[in-house]
Amino acid sequence: MSDRFGHELRRLRTQQGVSLKALSEMAHYSKGYLSRVETGARPATPELAGRCDDVLGAGGALRGLVADQDSEVQSAGPLRPAQLPMAVPDFYGRERILGRLDGLLCEQRMVVCAIDGMAGVGKSALAIHWAHRVRDRFPDGCLFAEIDGPGQDGAWITPTEVLGGFLRALRPGGPLPTAMSERAALFRTLLDGRRMLIVLDGVVSAEQVQPLLPAAPGSMVLVTSRVRMAGLRSAQLLSLDPLDPAEAVRMVAAIVGEERVAAEPVAARRLVEACGLLPLAVQLVATRLAARPRWQIASLAERLEDEEEGSSVLDLGGAAVGTAFRLSYERLGWQAAHALRLIAQLDGPDLSLAVAAEALGADRNEAENLLEELVDASLLDTPAPGRYAFHKLVRSFALGLVRRAELATAGPSGVALAGLADRIGR
Repeated sequence: MSDRFGHELRRLRTQQGVSLKALSEMAHYSKGYLSRVETGARPATPELAGRCDDVLGAGGALRGLVADQDSEVQSAGPLRPAQLPMAVPDFYGRERILGRLDGLLCEQRMVVCAIDGMAGVGKSALAIHWAHRVRDRFPDGCLFAEIDGPGQDGAWITPTEVLGGFLRALRPGGPLPTAMSERAALFRTLLDGRRMLIVLDGVVSAEQVQPLLPAAPGSMVLVTSRVRMAGLRSAQLLSLDPLDPAEAVRMVAAIVGEERVAAEPVAARRLVEACGLLPLAVQLVATRLAARPRWQIASLAERLEDEEEGSSVLDLGGAAVGTAFRLSYERLGWQAAHALRLIAQLDGPDLSLAVAAEALGADRNEAENLLEELVDASLLDTPAPGRYAFHKLVRSFALGLVRRAELATAGPSGVALAGLADRIGR
């Protein structure tokens, strides 16, 4: 039904020469959300249908499509949803954590497992890979929701919207409730006695997950998040670290070819370590190499090992790595964001709480709270109590923020001089 609504919305819009941007402004919904509705990736709500119906003068046609979708009794009975995204084609390593996930299949209770880790570390890839691997263990189907995608009005998608999509996929036998509590109760009822896998990707807080949990045993909920889900009751918490060097080199070989890596094994190791063993960065750099067959691996590794060069080389494919870090950064409180920029400028592989407190001009308790906020956001690591360390690409990202802020306040002459000094230095 969402495909029918999206098709009709697009037909009416294009027929009248209304762009997606114009419809967004007139209906007061984000362009991204409307685009997803048109493609069928997001179901239309009655409110959206009403606004678009009025704006496009559809005479109730759009309202009717959603009324059919939400209110008609479905006589076909429950479906077996198969909502998992496409399986990850090239997945490497992670045997230890895959084994831990396999072990949870033996549990008799309803299982919740939350995988956390820094941006770009491969949480979504791991969850989707494992879900495809074990989907036959869940005979009643798989549900999937991208929680960090845009919802209505461009905000994060809400549990109410997610429940709406899940209930439509399960095809309830009556009207779809509008209140979140009623949707959650119906969802729990429909899953009672069923064995389903539910994957919630990109969760920001435990509060987003709670209404989406089944009550009865048999089902499993797999959560991915950049934030450690300490507030998610009874959940198994797993942290995903960067790849080990051998896994990262295998990823490069699969993308650029075994022969190129075999010809420069030492350079390949330097390359992946310069990427901080971060899967997203390794994939982007390897893809760049694959598109340039005459390039030597060693030459790119040397550029990546220079932090000034490396930050620009890693900004490939729409600045994917920087964008991933920025999403985590923008969710910080202003004091934690300031702390990130400040301590990134301190020398050394790691720092103590005492040094950080002095740099921040704060007492130890205040400094520890700020640093722990960065740890919880997966922007800082804590290898031992009272010690903190950056992943090299996160430090590079933070230093880039500092440099841009300095240039922004320097004025035109300062920017010109900084650019000249930068060119001379190179």
